[in-house]
Amino acid sequence: MNCRSSLVFHTAVGFLTVGLIGCSSSSMGTGVGSGGSTASSNGGHPGTGGMTGTGGASGTGGNTVSGNGGAATGGTSAQSGGTSATGGSTSSGGQPGTGGERASGGSTGQPGTGGATGGNSGRDGGPATGGAGGGTAIDGGGSTPAGQSAGCGKAPTIASSNYNNGHHIAITAASKAREYILNVPTNYDNTHPYKFVIAYHELNGNDDEMYRNQYYHLLNLSQNSTIFVAPNGQQNNANCTQASGCGWPNTSDSDMALADAVVAQIEENFCIDTNRIFATGWSYGASMSEQTACERPLSGLGSATWGLRAIAIYSVAYLSNTDNCKASSSKPVAYYASHGTNDSVLPYSGGVSIAQTWAAADGCTAATPTQATGNHICTNYAGCKTGYPVEFCSFVGPHTPDPTDSGGGTSWEYQNVWTFLSQF
Repeated sequence: MNCRSSLVFHTAVGFLTVGLIGCSSSSMGTGVGSGGSTASSNGGHPGTGGMTGTGGASGTGGNTVSGNGGAATGGTSAQSGGTSATGGSTSSGGQPGTGGERASGGSTGQPGTGGATGGNSGRDGGPATGGAGGGTAIDGGGSTPAGQSAGCGKAPTIASSNYNNGHHIAITAASKAREYILNVPTNYDNTHPYKFVIAYHELNGNDDEMYRNQYYHLLNLSQNSTIFVAPNGQQNNANCTQASGCGWPNTSDSDMALADAVVAQIEENFCIDTNRIFATGWSYGASMSEQTACERPLSGLGSATWGLRAIAIYSVAYLSNTDNCKASSSKPVAYYASHGTNDSVLPYSGGVSIAQTWAAADGCTAATPTQATGNHICTNYAGCKTGYPVEFCSFVGPHTPDPTDSGGGTSWEYQNVWTFLSQF
């Protein structure tokens, strides 16, 4: 049986596996939301929606709103405030909002109720909180709305022929010619803030591999909720032209500069939820993900213009930094990691140590994750800061992002990762 040491259980789900296996050198708020009481954002006190249903995508809302509700904070898949709220046909609605589609209610909350006051010509009542598939707000209370990048409401200047097909998009970072590959939801809506995942490849990998394996197999799991990028690593102080030797040395922070440039370009062109940017990677890519979390945490950004809400990494060690990444309580980042007990490339003990470092940074109770001796075991740390969970999955196996349990032919890893990221 697959289990977590904190008595949360995983179910094995099958996926494709990554082609390259070796790396040669290297809270959550839940609950039912309701219409707000402030007329400027949530409508009035008691009314909700229009004549037949408000808060929802087809309900009625404020008398001039053009969005989908008030400043809603619904779940990742919530499309509306309440499911059956009714309101007066002549009451006035709140200000234009963005609906409950991508905000951050509870992870298992029921659909929120409609907005405070209805109207004849608006579209959605006030805010829907909680949301049927809600996630965790930064403060853990389900009250933080989606952040919106500069690309929201604008047509992208990156042509559609340059994404969803493995095309290499050229970009300059740290005075070097670099590149990345981009995938955008097929039903992209520039008024809807999307999650954003940066997938870093391993040593001897490249952006092409990330495109082929669908960004560590998360693309299909995202169900058009997320924009993905795969930056290309470097070799001999230049953009990699082949996979052999391609990695993330981050010399003079040059790979961090690439991440900054890619994020800036995507935020300018597409509607990104700036509170839900994530990084994922294996081996050297795990190291670069962790380095990005250290230098660009969403909390404690300093002068940086963007930050990571969480990372999900496989088989990590300190590799991508001129100075070792120093996680600290002033810049928490939610953390998921897995590591094989028989890893002969990057030792298991190192992965445990780094997980413990992030657990301390995220305010969790100190503990040693349970080591697997049979099927994989995932430890959820206790006592973490609200909204900053830490999970470490131990498995009996080698240096791989695709672990399987005894007798299993497919990996349990990626559903675990998507479930973790979907909290936010």
